Order: sequence, then C-alpha cells, then structure tokens
Amino acid sequence: MSAYVPPARLASEADLNRAWVNKAAELGLVNLSALDGEDLIVVRVFAFVDQLVWPGERRSRAISRNLEPWQRQAVNAARDSARDEATKLDSVLWVTPQGAVITHSPGEHAAFVLNATADRAIFASIPLGQWIAELPHGLETIFQWPAPLPTSHMSLPNGTELQLVGFKTVPHQVTVFVAGHDAPLDAPTHGALKTHVATRHPSEHIRVIEHPVASNSSGQSLWWELYERAGNLVRRPLARRELLDEYGPQLTHLTQSQGPPVTRRKSKK
Repeated sequence: MSAYVPPARLASEADLNRAWVNKAAELGLVNLSALDGEDLIVVRVFAFVDQLVWPGERRSRAISRNLEPWQRQAVNAARDSARDEATKLDSVLWVTPQGAVITHSPGEHAAFVLNATADRAIFASIPLGQWIAELPHGLETIFQWPAPLPTSHMSLPNGTELQLVGFKTVPHQVTVFVAGHDAPLDAPTHGALKTHVATRHPSEHIRVIEHPVASNSSGQSLWWELYERAGNLVRRPLARRELLDEYGPQLTHLTQSQGPPVTRRKSKK
C-alpha cells in the first residue's frame, strides 16, 4: 500500500472539496487516520455516485441521506478493484440502479452494453482503470502494479537528460524505461545506458525499453524494446496499453509531460 496521506491532500488530489472526504468517513467508507491511494479512488467514486440521479428520480442535495444499496455496492466494487490483479487500464465500473459491475476489456464492455436487460438498461460508467493510473506519486502503489526502483537520470553529451525508471520483476533482470529524448537512442548511447544501470545493479541482465518524444506519422508515440544482435541495435515495437496494464501509474507519470494531459473530472461543492 502507499503511504498515509492527510485528508486535505487526498481531497486536493481527487479534485474534490474536503467535505467529500469527511462525508465518506462519516459513512464508514474511509478511515481518516489511515488514508492512502486506495481511499482516493473510493472517495472519487463515492462523490460520483452520490451526485448521480437516475431518470425520473427527484432528490434534494439539502437533505442528508445514507448510501443506497447500489451506491454502496459501487464504492465497494471500486475498493475491491484497487486490490484486484485483474484490474487494467481498460477497466470500467458500470453503475446501475440495481448495483455495479466491473469489466476489464473492450469486448467485456461491449457485451455489458449489448446484453443489457430491461431492468439494467440505465447505467453510468466510470473509467476506473484510468482513475487508478492517474494516482499521483506517493499514492500509486496498488496491488497489481510493481514498485519502481529508485528513479535516476542520465545526461547525454549533447546535454539531453534521459529519464529512467527501473523495475525488477524477473529474477536476475532489471527492466529500464527511458524517456525524455527527441530522437531514438543510438548504439553507443544504448551501451552507455546499460553500463550506467549495471553500476547500480551489478550481475543483473539489463532490459531497455525506450519511449522517445518523437511520434510516428500517425501521431502515435511508440515504445521500443532495444537489444543488440550481431553488433547492431535492434528495435522491437511494444504495445503501450499492455505496458501500462503491467506497470501502471509509474509509466503514466514517466510520459505525462510528453503528451496531452489527461482530463480530470472537476467536481467541487
């Protein structure tokens, strides 16, 4: 789990008024003395469902009320998903007047919508996987994502500063993600990078994955695994979404300054 975060910071990181955190605590959804990233997700989902009004329903905000069963089920599903290894970037929390359902892939999302029955024809969706991936530094350690090694940087002779984030998820191997450069790395730089990492992790195989700022002709930023073959540097394309599913928020933070910012829901009262 991530480190404790004060209620005021949790509210700020969730783009919510502190009153939402207090209200969640009053309803027993979070513990103010032990808040962490998981609770941030819970509070965001709670604020969403608390303001959700179904068609034909009338509700006054001035009237104090307890959580309805469908709202509590949605909040509990969000907390369970923050602990579930099946949760991925694509995961969606579907909220209905009857309860909540989690789906983890585009195919599952389509099946949910297409197979909606008459009593489940009304629903709202929450991009739960994306919300988890948006968790800020210090709050991003959710169970299914590995913890990164201490982040470091490497300066190139031309003054470019490479951003490095390493993971040790396979015995005797360190996987290093490198970003912050305009052009693909050349063979000498790749060798120097591996030497740089090896001084900190001796006797380990170094796997390098790069994410240059430059995009391809379609405007899509690419990820490449680099390795040497017969003295030449080879690049193997990797699927960004699969990498984010595996490594989660850490890679989002690594590249968030290189692309358009993620739109965060603004809801204060």
